[in-house]
Amino acid sequence: MKTLKDYLENMFLNLPDTPEVRKAKRELLQMMEDKYTELKNEGKAENEAIGIVISEFGNLEELAENLGIKTYVEEEVVPSEMLSLEDAKEFLKDMVTRSRLIAIGVMLCILSPVPVICIDAFSNTWRGSRNIALLAEVDALFMFLLVAIAVALFIFAGTMTRKWQKIKNHAVGIDFQTTDYVRKQFENVRISHTLHLCIGCMLCILCVVPAIFLDAIFPVGFWYECSGAFMFVSVAIGVYLIVFTGNRNKGYQSLLALNAKGTMGNANVPERAQEVEYTSQVVADIMDVYWQTVTCIYLCISFLTFDWDMTWIIWPVAACVHAIIKTNFRKM
Repeated sequence: MKTLKDYLENMFLNLPDTPEVRKAKRELLQMMEDKYTELKNEGKAENEAIGIVISEFGNLEELAENLGIKTYVEEEVVPSEMLSLEDAKEFLKDMVTRSRLIAIGVMLCILSPVPVICIDAFSNTWRGSRNIALLAEVDALFMFLLVAIAVALFIFAGTMTRKWQKIKNHAVGIDFQTTDYVRKQFENVRISHTLHLCIGCMLCILCVVPAIFLDAIFPVGFWYECSGAFMFVSVAIGVYLIVFTGNRNKGYQSLLALNAKGTMGNANVPERAQEVEYTSQVVADIMDVYWQTVTCIYLCISFLTFDWDMTWIIWPVAACVHAIIKTNFRKM
């Protein structure tokens, strides 16, 4: 029976989600179930019964007029290519890897001042050491190294999605079985997504606590000198969690968005799984490169001013701006 229901879902996948279409779908399902039961009572094997039912009721164009949905069927837009379940799994796997690379890259950018702070703390605490003094002269190299690694990760992450341009451009469709799989996987990561966001925001808000704590316990010495580094570590981990889970969710949303809004295929997709659509294409383009732009702004301001102890505030502010734009410019 599940085979028949899945087949019916695919038949109505691209039809508009209207009362007439929903009614026709219920009627056709009842007709298919009645025929299936009749054939089973006659002693037909399950596969044979399913085959007969599909051959009799599987052509929606022939049944459309009797079901009262002829106009909808004639206007149906069927994608030229359907994304397979295996391709969907591979796409989600690539998106998880891409999300992790981007998140690590952002984290490394935020952590870039940490080596400078720690090395300066060593040099101020142990001034007599020649090795520490020599290391202090090249401490900026470690900062630039972290930034260079981050940029390399951004570039590599960008190349991972080139082969999936057809998904980004909505040039393919997605059948009911694949939609059901993606929806279930999305539900499985829902709790993880919430935890990542909560912990990430908490770490960003409480980032100054370790520095205050260390300053209070160690008024002088190494720990006092490098207490600011713990602030960067806290913000870096928090932003990593937020960026990773946000980008990972985009993978699920991109697949589920292949079923156009207002169609039967999109009717059962949870609202939180819907890909965000904006009222302006300009806003959509901006949001596509939002976090990369924030990273560039952060680095430019930080390197120009060298106020690393203050420029970290860009990240929580950017998160607030992101939420405001998303709330005010998304299509309802």
